[in-house]
Amino acid sequence: MKSLDETVEAVMRTLGLDDAAVVRRKAFLEFTDDDVARLRTLHAALQDLAPDFVDAFYTHLLAFEETRALLPHAQTLERLKRTQAAYFDNLTAGDYGPDYILHRLRVGAAHQRAGLAPAWYLGGYSKYLAGLFPELWQRLGKDPEAFVATCQALIKIVLLDMGLAIDTYIQADRQTILTLKEYADIVFASIPDGLLVLSPDLTVLSANRAFLERLGLTEEAVRGRYLMEVLAADGLRGRALEVLATGVAQHDVLFSMGPAGSDERKPVRVTLTGIRLAEEEEEEEEARLLLIVEDLTEEQALRAAALESERRFRDLAETAHDGIIMTDPQGKIAYFNRAAERMFGYRRNQALQRSIGTVLPEPLSCQLDEGLQHTPVWETQGRRQDGTFFMVEGSSSVFEGSAGRFITYVLRDLTERKQFERQLIHLANHDPLTHLPNRKFFQDRLGISLDEAALNEEQLAVLFLDLDRFKLINDTFGHALGDKLLLMVAERLAGCFRKGDMLARLGGDEFVVLLRGLSGKQDATLVAQKIMDGFAHAFQLEAHEAFVSASIGIAFYPSDAIDADNLIRCADSAMYQAKEQGLGYQFYRLDLENLSSERLTLENSLRRALERDELRLYYQPKVDLASGAVIGLEALLRWAHPVRGMIPPDQFVPLAEETGLIVPIGEWVLRTACLQIKAWQGEGMPLLPVAVNLSARQFRQPSASGETEGRPLSDEAAGVHDLVETIERVLGETGVDPSCLELEITESILMQNLSTAANILQALSAKGMRIFIDDFGTGYSSLSYLKRLPIDTIKIDKSFVGDITTDQDDAAIVAAIIAMAHSLRLKVVAEGVETQEQFDFLLERGCDAMQGYFYSKPLPAEEILPLLRSTRNSSSGRD
Repeated sequence: MKSLDETVEAVMRTLGLDDAAVVRRKAFLEFTDDDVARLRTLHAALQDLAPDFVDAFYTHLLAFEETRALLPHAQTLERLKRTQAAYFDNLTAGDYGPDYILHRLRVGAAHQRAGLAPAWYLGGYSKYLAGLFPELWQRLGKDPEAFVATCQALIKIVLLDMGLAIDTYIQADRQTILTLKEYADIVFASIPDGLLVLSPDLTVLSANRAFLERLGLTEEAVRGRYLMEVLAADGLRGRALEVLATGVAQHDVLFSMGPAGSDERKPVRVTLTGIRLAEEEEEEEEARLLLIVEDLTEEQALRAAALESERRFRDLAETAHDGIIMTDPQGKIAYFNRAAERMFGYRRNQALQRSIGTVLPEPLSCQLDEGLQHTPVWETQGRRQDGTFFMVEGSSSVFEGSAGRFITYVLRDLTERKQFERQLIHLANHDPLTHLPNRKFFQDRLGISLDEAALNEEQLAVLFLDLDRFKLINDTFGHALGDKLLLMVAERLAGCFRKGDMLARLGGDEFVVLLRGLSGKQDATLVAQKIMDGFAHAFQLEAHEAFVSASIGIAFYPSDAIDADNLIRCADSAMYQAKEQGLGYQFYRLDLENLSSERLTLENSLRRALERDELRLYYQPKVDLASGAVIGLEALLRWAHPVRGMIPPDQFVPLAEETGLIVPIGEWVLRTACLQIKAWQGEGMPLLPVAVNLSARQFRQPSASGETEGRPLSDEAAGVHDLVETIERVLGETGVDPSCLELEITESILMQNLSTAANILQALSAKGMRIFIDDFGTGYSSLSYLKRLPIDTIKIDKSFVGDITTDQDDAAIVAAIIAMAHSLRLKVVAEGVETQEQFDFLLERGCDAMQGYFYSKPLPAEEILPLLRSTRNSSSGRD
């Protein structure tokens, strides 16, 4: 019986199954490179499936008598399972070249020889596909296109295999009739090593194809020639004669061999052995010498490549930032790179041959046995030489070598990452300035506390705290000192609470407190009072002392609200009422919601006041104290609400400032005042300047264009450009001379950004407008700005004027302001003059002008001309 190789070779010859024929078969099946790529991808995914799949396959075969007969005992069954696993593995491995074709033909020949009928053979393929398709669907079902394409590729390669198998079955019987010589020739020619048969006198009798191809010779050039005329190999002749003489074979003799007469040499391994062949007409056999020549060129190249690869691996491993450790089959450390030395504190020679449990806790090894090697990335504890533990991130791979299983660990120290993660968690839940819990953290904790309070039937309270006048301090002293104040406030607040209570900063100057385990409202009252007492002492901000108070709103669970958002909202609402009424702290009451609603309604009405023409300007005369003559007017804003009537400025101007509506309202005031000046001039009224008040928001209003001559403006330049441009535009559109317009600003506006204010005022003064400082004496600023700014006049606030005849302190302050202003060559106007005594006091102290009810209250524009004419006539009558 011929061997399987002979059968396969004969089938290939008979079918003409060369490379081109295989290519045609693949083309007919439309088996493309894309199919190869899909099968390779599938191959990688099925590595963990093969053993289970093969077990299921043979369980199926054992269920039928015809196939069970081919599996005689357990040992054969296990061997066949391994063979079948390799077969299935190769089916999707993606290498479908000549070796694959030979292997498939050989498998088919083996099955035919074993007596497996084609029907059962095809049934095996059916079982394979039926078992694999559900697995494919589970892995690729979310991508139907990939699933179908992979199934098609699998079917094509299966059909290619089936075709080869069927061809083998058909041709197998034909091969048995080939002669032994043909068999020998085929074997001789197909052996991959070079074969050379020599006569006793070392004449070449025959050479196989591998020998000729590897040495670049032809059969005609070697047959019948003396060995040394064919080959050049030092020592080969002596070895050949020695084997012929002794009959003892010599194995694995190394030579450098090449064609005779050529300098080309290649490394070979030669086996020399004697053989005897019977001649056709002779009874005795004549000795022959067989040379088996194994070309070592590729082997040496592979060995050199392996050595180079190992060197590169070590270079890479030694320079890697991650620790790399390899263990041998006994779990001992066989490799330990420099990064691992730094990570664990062991020198390499200290770590080698130690158990992996020395640096990685023992449970990890157990987990690896249970399949951790299939987890792409995992985290565990590492243990340093000093015994300290730390977190590491790792991945591992298993290599099954001839000596057993080797495991490679790639490890990264997570100490810094874990610290950074903790910092991120802290930042996500805490205020970056005070490091108190932030809004998110507070709301989460409040939600948990509410659940606990509901379970235990307890009360809890939320205190919403807002600092009073913090914006003024922040704007006056700057944001750096403002932040320092917030830190000092947080520290002082922290001392007001019990253990278990929670203080958080919501943002800005808003803080919130959670009080748990309350017995009643009196507990929250005690805490609120403690906070108020804590704010009684000044805060030292470098060279400045700042007194800060707080407004506190208090809401209770479950009486006021039962969820976190509403409880905070109720406390916030109560805080606003405490602030508006100056109460310090205020418990939430339902009627407070109505007050908040009223404020919102007022804001909405104010937003429509301009378009509905509800705003009015009233004018109050400024009177020269010495002559009694009217020297100017101040435009004062009023709001004629269609339902509530005339609303005082102190009720809506702060709201306009807060919402930003003061900017369009301010431009309306400026334009209306200029139009009125123009109208009075047309009616023959004496030329009197009109003063308008500028707000802090107008000094900070954003740029309309944001650019000048194609260049972006700085914030400071944009502010100057916008306000000055607005005033210039209004003056130009109304035709009013700049000298007819006076501008009044407060000290607080100047101190918010003195540099910007100086630029704006310089620009306005240069165009002929006079600058007044309003409410002088109520600010917190240094008086040095009076020398730096183009100020013409200061106005003494009415809070000082009201008691100058009864309060010595106010009288002294007013006298000092007048003297100081005159020393700086500034004019002085006193506001709020209501009595003859106040008038006489100011006149005696040299005050330049006054305004107030003593002369006239603010009047509508249409009443100003009659007033001026009446005053002029009275003066003429006295004359």
